[in-house]
Amino acid sequence: MASEATGYRLPPAPRQLSYRIEKLNPLALPKNVSLTCELTGRPALVVLVAPQLSLHFASREIAMQAWDGILAKISHILGSTLAPPANVGSQMEREDRAREVHACQVALVALCNEEASRHIVQGHYDLAIPAATYSLRFATTAYGEGKLQLVPAYLYLAEAYLGNAQYRKAEEYLTLANWALLKTSGASNALRSQLRRNFGKLYAAQGRYDDALRQLADDIYYSSLRVGPEHIDTSGGYYQLANVFYAMNKIESALAMYDKVVDIWYRCLAALLGNDSAHPLSEAKGHAGVEMLKVILKRREECAGETYIATGEAHYILGLLHQYCGDPKSAQKHIRTALGIYENQLGPEHHSTKDVARSLAQIEGSSYEGSNASEMPPGEHTPEPELELDPLPGDSAPAADSEDIL
Repeated sequence: MASEATGYRLPPAPRQLSYRIEKLNPLALPKNVSLTCELTGRPALVVLVAPQLSLHFASREIAMQAWDGILAKISHILGSTLAPPANVGSQMEREDRAREVHACQVALVALCNEEASRHIVQGHYDLAIPAATYSLRFATTAYGEGKLQLVPAYLYLAEAYLGNAQYRKAEEYLTLANWALLKTSGASNALRSQLRRNFGKLYAAQGRYDDALRQLADDIYYSSLRVGPEHIDTSGGYYQLANVFYAMNKIESALAMYDKVVDIWYRCLAALLGNDSAHPLSEAKGHAGVEMLKVILKRREECAGETYIATGEAHYILGLLHQYCGDPKSAQKHIRTALGIYENQLGPEHHSTKDVARSLAQIEGSSYEGSNASEMPPGEHTPEPELELDPLPGDSAPAADSEDIL
């Protein structure tokens, strides 16, 4: 992986990197020497031994989480590139070494942030914590305490602790991130948006709904400044806003916000599936979209019923996203369910029903043919070798992806 900031390319991890975890023997330590855990700062009880380094942890469980979370991908670098040099060398050699170490640290920050993001999207919060912790450690060494470059690590740690319902720890890191943004000019709208979104999620989890609504409104504002109000990045703010309204039992407001999210994702997928030149959707954003649409589908089933047209729409959009993400089995399941709802509610001759039928036929490896298709008015929907979805009238499809916060 190459760091965009420095161009430094990290050496890839060996394919089969082994490690073992051993219990520490306190009697083997020198007098007045105590070892602390890499992640928690508590007294270390075990040591993780990899080919090029040994690290100490408070428990076997924490050591395994650290290995699976990030160390499997960086232990070979910690033991070589960042190890102290064998000898001092000349002034020029020391300067070259310092530049190399700094570039390596910056690249490690990017890698750790990427892994933390991936774990959070997948719901593996215990694995995200060590990845974000090492990111914070490398960023602090490379840039200094309290710098703007530390904010992404703060945000990932806060989100991971939020996922584990450790709200005090989450608020601690959000406060650090907020302070770093306040004292630094030129912070990006992406960072401001993500900070407000996490504060909104924290306050919602604590039952402070009015505070959560204010934070999420700011999140949507900053995200709209960055990529526009109809972008899938901004849809995450609408989604969190809907969740707060739902928790407040303001069902109509919640459903309206969920409708906004579905609308944005429909137009995003229309651009992706109908245009090869569209900016591709990242794996993390695709996974996040699937999780959002699953919740929206559940809410629509609860509030409107399983056979309501809006429920069928949620099945359809979720199926299209599964198709884009390379999961045809799930795509078929949801689009087939959507087709049944559309046929029951709108009839088989409705153009929306025909859209769903063609999508299902394409996924199943066949073409949608027959009298219904041939009788369609010219120019309304023309079957193409690739799936083509028309954006809503008067709207332009937003870009599928954008620059990440990192």
